[in-house]
Amino acid sequence: MKRIAWIDWAKALAVITVVFCHLPQSQEWFYYRYLQTTIITVFFFLSGYLKKDRDSWHESWQKYWWGLLIPYFIYNALVYPYWFVRFYLKSGVWPDLFQAVKPIVGALLMEHESSWAEPLDGALWYLPAIMLMHLLTDALRRTRYLHQAMLGLCVVCFFVYAANKYWLFAPQLVPMDFPRRLPFYFLGYVMGRQHRCLSKPCSALVTFQLSILSFLLSIGFFYWHLLVMDTQFMLHTLLFFPVCLFFLSGVVFACRSLEGHTPQAITNLSIGTLVIIGLHQMLIGVVNQVVARFSPGWSPLIGYHWYEALPISLMLTALLYPIILWAQHHWPILIGKKTGRSTSA
Repeated sequence: MKRIAWIDWAKALAVITVVFCHLPQSQEWFYYRYLQTTIITVFFFLSGYLKKDRDSWHESWQKYWWGLLIPYFIYNALVYPYWFVRFYLKSGVWPDLFQAVKPIVGALLMEHESSWAEPLDGALWYLPAIMLMHLLTDALRRTRYLHQAMLGLCVVCFFVYAANKYWLFAPQLVPMDFPRRLPFYFLGYVMGRQHRCLSKPCSALVTFQLSILSFLLSIGFFYWHLLVMDTQFMLHTLLFFPVCLFFLSGVVFACRSLEGHTPQAITNLSIGTLVIIGLHQMLIGVVNQVVARFSPGWSPLIGYHWYEALPISLMLTALLYPIILWAQHHWPILIGKKTGRSTSA
């Protein structure tokens, strides 16, 4: 299958932004809160867009197993020794049995956090989340009312998200993010069945202008979203969806304007998204430890300014780039492939 250039750009830019957002920065900074709210939407949309419909449950499950679950467990296992070292550096003692089991339980429960579990490699939560969305879509495909069911589930997702946000009965990352990201996965899936809507030739200038307009609308809705946060709860909750929808539109248009100029590095970053997602938080932890030791006044509660976080995120991406190249030829499971180097997006 021929690679889709705008998708390579979208995945590469999105994964660098994820690294950027996971570097500690002040929650008071508008741009930081905005990107934290929106960027993960890109991955769910693209996962739905690229999903292949298979008639066999066995074939589908095998794909999800090799492409999502095995990498999920491998990266958690790779990060576990780092967790031990980090625990010792923070507390001065090695963890006891209960403490050592907590991150294992957290990983088995999609990076769950509670008094008896904690995330091991928190950024990986989206892999089992996507698998569940794939399985849900496979089940819905076997009914007569696929699109009606999707629309109904989107409405349900809004109310589940709103209820959880209000009562906080499951405030952890996974339960809260699954319902509010599922509509964007469904959107990607529906659009992926209509490839022509995102494959028609279009002027780079026009798509760039549409991108700017979409981002401005998204930022405007996000400002409104924050403005009514303490006064109009339902409106505040509802505005999350146009914020992400226009952001997603801006990303797609921006990447379409770039698709005529796609260097191999962008393609490789797209192929190696799992490598960066799986290992970047460990590298961020190492960088934070180094910075804290050499900058006594530095605090992770405030963290970096954007002009510090941006070069650090690019540096960490560059450090992981050779692993992507190596994995494509020697251990493809790290990039979600069972065998060999894939040329599909």
